[in-house]
Amino acid sequence: MRLLVINWQDWRHPMAGGAEVHLREVFTRVAARGVEVHVLSCNFKGGEEYEILEGIHIHRVGSRPTFNFFVPSKLRELERRFRFDVLIEDLNKLPFYTKFYSSIPKKVALLHHLFGRTIYEETNPLAATYVYLQERLIPKLYRDMPFIVVSESTKEELVAGGVPPGNIRVIYNGIDTEFFHPMKKYAQPTVLYINRFRRYKRPDLALKVFASVKRRMPEVRFLMAGKGPFLPKVKAMAERMGVRVDFLGFVSEERKAELMARSWVVLNTSAKEGWGLVNMEAFASGTPVVGFRVPGMRDSVRDGYNGFLVDYPDVEGAAERLLRLLDDETLRMEMSRNAREFAERFTWDRAAEDTLRFLKEIA
Repeated sequence: MRLLVINWQDWRHPMAGGAEVHLREVFTRVAARGVEVHVLSCNFKGGEEYEILEGIHIHRVGSRPTFNFFVPSKLRELERRFRFDVLIEDLNKLPFYTKFYSSIPKKVALLHHLFGRTIYEETNPLAATYVYLQERLIPKLYRDMPFIVVSESTKEELVAGGVPPGNIRVIYNGIDTEFFHPMKKYAQPTVLYINRFRRYKRPDLALKVFASVKRRMPEVRFLMAGKGPFLPKVKAMAERMGVRVDFLGFVSEERKAELMARSWVVLNTSAKEGWGLVNMEAFASGTPVVGFRVPGMRDSVRDGYNGFLVDYPDVEGAAERLLRLLDDETLRMEMSRNAREFAERFTWDRAAEDTLRFLKEIA
C-alpha cells in the first residue's frame, strides 16, 4: 500500500507543533510496518525539496503562507509519478479541497480540531473571517469522506456541522511514557505554563491566574516556556501587572520533559485544543493539569481525577483549583499517580495500528 499525506508542515519545519508530532509518531510507525508513505508539505529556509526522513518520503513546495496554492499542481505531479492507494488530507486551519481535483481513488480527512470563533483571538478580523468561513465549508464539502479525528470533541463538532457519525473514526493520540516520566519535584511550589505563545492559547489568562495565586501564596514560582508572536506582549503585560514570572523561552525536548516532571502543576489556559498534547506530556510526567472546560481539554483532563477544569474564562476558578492542589499534598500526590496511570493507556504504537487498520479498510 502506498499513502500520500498532505500536511501544512513536516516535523523539521521551524514552526512544527502538535499536528507534526502526530504526523511523525503515527506515520513513521506505519512506514515501519511496510507501507510506503509520502508527505507533501511546505518548504522553509534550509529545507530540501525532497528527502527521506525516518523512512518517509518528504516532498516540499511553496512556503507556509503560499502552500495551499501550490498543492494542486504538485499533487498532480506526484500522482503522475506514483500510484497512491489512499490520500490523507490533514485539515489543519485551511482545507485543500483535494476531492475536486485528485485522482487518487480513496481519500481520508484527518482533523485535530476546528478553530471556530477562537480564530478571532489569534489574528486580525479579515484573516480570521477567511479561516472561519473556510472551516464552515468542511462539514458541507467533506461530509461524504471518511474522517480520522483525535477526540470526541472534534467528532461532536463535525456531527453538529452535518457529517454522518458513521463516517468518523476517533483515534486518540499517543504519548511517549518512557521519555516523559516522573522525577523528583522542585522543593519550591512551582506552576508551569508551557505552550506556543499564540493568542488562542491565552497565556494572558495564565498571567492573571498567576497573579491571583501569588497574592495568596507568595512563595509560588511561575515558569512560562515557549515561543511565538504573542510572547513580547505577554512579557510587557507581566511587567505592568507586577507578576514575577521566569520566562524560559524555547526549550529543548529534554528540558521540557524535566520541567514537566519537576513542576507541581501544569496550567493550560488554551481556549481550544484537539486533544491536548501538553496535557498528556504532563500526565506522563506525573503532573496534574488545571485548565478550562473547552473542546480538547475536556477530553484529556478528567476533572477531579488527573486535574481540574473550570468554565472558560474563569480566572478566579482556575486560581482556586491551583491553590487547592498546591496546598494539599495528599490530593496532589493522588492526582499525580492518576495522571501517570491515565497516560499509560495511550501509546503511539496503538494509534499507528488503529490508523493503519482504518486505512486498510478504506483501501
